[in-house]
Amino acid sequence: MKKFLPYFIFFSLIGSSLQAQIIFTDVTSTAGVSFNSQLGESLAWGDYDNDGDQDLFLSTDGLNRLMRNDGNDIFTDVSLQVGLTETFATTGCAFGDLDNDGDLDLFVVTTFNGEPDLLYENLGPTANYNFHSVASSFSGITELVKQRGVSFFDYNRDGLLDIYVSGDGNDIVYKNLGGLKFQNVAIGIGVLNDNISVTSVPTDINNDGWIDIFTSNRSLLPNKIFLNNAAGIYTDITASSGINAVGLGMGVLSFDYDNDLDMDLYWTTWPGASPFQPNAFYQNQGNNTFLNKTSETNTTNITGWGISCNAGDIDNDRFEDFFVANGFSENSTSSILFKNNNGSSFQDITLSVLGNITGDARGVAFADYDNDGDLDLCVTYGMHLETRLWRNDTVTSNNWVTFILKGVNSNKSAIGARIELTANGLTTVKEVSGGAGRGSFNSLPVEFGLATATSIDNVKVRWPNGTIENFNNIPINQIKSIKEGSTLSVNDFVEDEFKINIFPNPFENHFTIDLTSFEAVNSVKIYNTLGQVVYNNNAIKSNKIEVEVTKAYSGLLYLIIELKNKSFTKKIIKF
Repeated sequence: MKKFLPYFIFFSLIGSSLQAQIIFTDVTSTAGVSFNSQLGESLAWGDYDNDGDQDLFLSTDGLNRLMRNDGNDIFTDVSLQVGLTETFATTGCAFGDLDNDGDLDLFVVTTFNGEPDLLYENLGPTANYNFHSVASSFSGITELVKQRGVSFFDYNRDGLLDIYVSGDGNDIVYKNLGGLKFQNVAIGIGVLNDNISVTSVPTDINNDGWIDIFTSNRSLLPNKIFLNNAAGIYTDITASSGINAVGLGMGVLSFDYDNDLDMDLYWTTWPGASPFQPNAFYQNQGNNTFLNKTSETNTTNITGWGISCNAGDIDNDRFEDFFVANGFSENSTSSILFKNNNGSSFQDITLSVLGNITGDARGVAFADYDNDGDLDLCVTYGMHLETRLWRNDTVTSNNWVTFILKGVNSNKSAIGARIELTANGLTTVKEVSGGAGRGSFNSLPVEFGLATATSIDNVKVRWPNGTIENFNNIPINQIKSIKEGSTLSVNDFVEDEFKINIFPNPFENHFTIDLTSFEAVNSVKIYNTLGQVVYNNNAIKSNKIEVEVTKAYSGLLYLIIELKNKSFTKKIIKF
């Protein structure tokens, strides 16, 4: 059962066709993810046990934490249980199926010289999804320089996920040779970035189906843009690209903020550089060049020490929002949740939605961990500060759809795939990301907000190997699985959820719950936003339930339906 905090804040957006109440509820304490005795660094979302929900990995200055998602806002620390026993300091982390066996492996970057990066093989269902630490002497993951960020990509389109590692000295590109064996080929493929590098974001900046690279350097030297020449060899186009901000760079991000079907770039930095350099937002011009639109988009973050960043459409209005984690220095101002104003600029809605979150923030990533169609948010913090987890409880009439891509000839995680969705005549695009921020990792399912669209015209998937497939007649408000070269299927849990029929909603005093598709219903409860029970029925005699809520209350309520083996939470509104 979900627990509700006695206090949360909402932010109202009023547009020409919809009104949304953006609500994020802090569930940190009930979820059990705080760990304020450790220094939190980066984080990665991933369904490591293939049970249909997103689990959470946290890199720290000691024992890393793998938090298994047990539903109902409860996460259980299974780190030692599954074999994650190393205790030295780590930073960047990422989930991906590196051996194409159908489950997510894990790569974690170490912080200090002399300690190898960690490659964990997921042993799959026959071993209860435990992990095996692959020896560097076997894997070829042998570089020992100080490193910070990691991302996954298939730079040569051979169907195997390669690994990009950022650190002191030249960046590392571990080519996947198969069988969890790797070889550093960075210099041989043209990746020459001999700086103090923090992280990278693999992305297709020119939409040619080959993954390019944007790096973040903190050595007062330019960040780099490496363009893939459509054969797995890279050319440094930084000088001609317009990527010219120089400073103490940290996080990088790629997303299409203006819905013009190309990937724009964002970069965070610390304010200690001379001359001063704020964060930079680069608008893709479509010809391998970018324009700095930081001032025009109101995203300079002048007083924050920008560390990490990540993007997601928090209210399903079809425009990507993003979060900047500010921290490290006591002089830094708060992290920022930027709301996208229809692709033209951004608004800082942090205080209105999350409250005062000033502190040493480090990593940030989005995931729909409760499978309810909106993106939740997790932020890691430094020593003696809690990792924070917010559940997205936004009330909106906007629709959505989520895609889980499964590669066959491409890498099994489909990292690097590009999805174009057309609805109501508007096309939006997203990529299956291999990592962003400062080595932080959004979940692999790709969530599309649909705004007021009630149907989807077409979905075009370009798989990481370049194959293109089109899909039609896709229902909305569901999680859909797409297997390369096959057809769509439905996530069983979410399919069950949409068999629940509630009418009317919003309601005045009475409404009906139709549960005729289910055999046994244990209980139905309703909570208000203070966590108080306003309705409780533990003696269900019919699968068509008439509910009366006559108390002097109006606004958002939470309906909890408990079946024999699962439970569902639905948002309802009383007026």
